[in-house]
Amino acid sequence: MPFDAGALDLKVTLLRRQTAHDGLQLVESWTAIGTRMVSRRPLPGGERDEADARRSFSRASLWLRLDSLTGSLTAADAVAIGGQVHELIEPPREVDKFRRRGIELLVQSTGQSFAA
Repeated sequence: MPFDAGALDLKVTLLRRQTAHDGLQLVESWTAIGTRMVSRRPLPGGERDEADARRSFSRASLWLRLDSLTGSLTAADAVAIGGQVHELIEPPREVDKFRRRGIELLVQSTGQSFAA
């Protein structure tokens, strides 16, 4: 089913994973690389087991315009929506909707918070 971009009415922060050594161990964190307006289409979520607890997660399909930054996104990147981290669950997919080139991201919530 083709993705209908609709209105770009939700602001998200694009995130890239950074790794640093703190002297004892490797520490991973998210770094903001930009913000973009997106169109969001919710997808079915679910539940997963983590550390002896059951956690729910949400999924969504996001459409954003193609530019030099969004064209550089990979499956290792993420987005922050409303302060919550959503990891990409597959590589970004380039879409062409009525000559409006864009990127579709399939994302899943992680339960992590992100403060810009």
